[in-house]
Amino acid sequence: MARTSTELENSRPPRTRRDCSHPGRPHRHGTRVAYVKDRCRCADCTRANTDTELGRRRAWLYGRADEYVDATAARAHFLQLREASIGLRRVSEVVGISRSHLSDLVRLNDDGTPAVTHVRASTERRILSMRPDPVFWSQGRRVDAVGTHRRIQALVAVGHPLPVIAKRMQMKPGQVLRLLAQTEVLARTAWEVADLYATLWDVKPATRTESERIESEQARSLARARQWLPPLAWDDIDTDPAPVVLALTPAPDDVDEIAVERALVGDGVRLAHLTLAEQHEVVRRLTGLGMSVRDIAELLDTTPRTVSRRRVAIRAA
Repeated sequence: MARTSTELENSRPPRTRRDCSHPGRPHRHGTRVAYVKDRCRCADCTRANTDTELGRRRAWLYGRADEYVDATAARAHFLQLREASIGLRRVSEVVGISRSHLSDLVRLNDDGTPAVTHVRASTERRILSMRPDPVFWSQGRRVDAVGTHRRIQALVAVGHPLPVIAKRMQMKPGQVLRLLAQTEVLARTAWEVADLYATLWDVKPATRTESERIESEQARSLARARQWLPPLAWDDIDTDPAPVVLALTPAPDDVDEIAVERALVGDGVRLAHLTLAEQHEVVRRLTGLGMSVRDIAELLDTTPRTVSRRRVAIRAA
């Protein structure tokens, strides 16, 4: 008497599970990658491989087969992405192809020929769809700070106070000022500023209270004094040429404006390096930006008590 499929399945010896032999980090079980690359023959990996093969056969029968194509174009484009400082992990994340598969794409045999000569058409499309755009750079890469400077300055120009911008970025105002003095910033910082700018550039600053109104006007005054441009002044805020800056009104003879500017952006100038008049000017401007006594003291490498004394002297003048 013929046995049923269930009886036949039960009569078979249990499948022996083989541990992954892949030399790198093991792949997730229950996938065709683990079956093929790691040679894992557990039930989940075997089932995943079978399902994939059945799906491929059905696609072929219905004229939807994912044909193989020459790998030259995909390989050349992947190498172009690498030359643009976009790493293997980042490419893998964006295109949805495993790192091991991408590594195999550029691996060479002992005789110098490519180890992979053909790839699926869908794989080629995924790789070619990724452009060597800076947005895909590693977060730890240092990038030009021009766009970051202009975005922060533009937000201040429309009335968003620096302390508010700093809070939204989970920074202190002094840290934002230091960003404005740097020629390069981390890519992740540039992205954070770009995201904040996209959120706030066309949003009116908070003016519900008298304090908020004063802070907003102080921000606009700061931007006017430094000739910072608002968002609508730029066609492309990252690549537009720098505008011609008109000369500012000369500072009083007893104040070195360059020293004051360096102190404001935290360019290694301590309070002790400044004359008394310059100290008063720096403390006055930082107070106008809404910075606390403690933040000012940290920026100028002095004590909060000294900053408080300068504030008292400013008010008494």
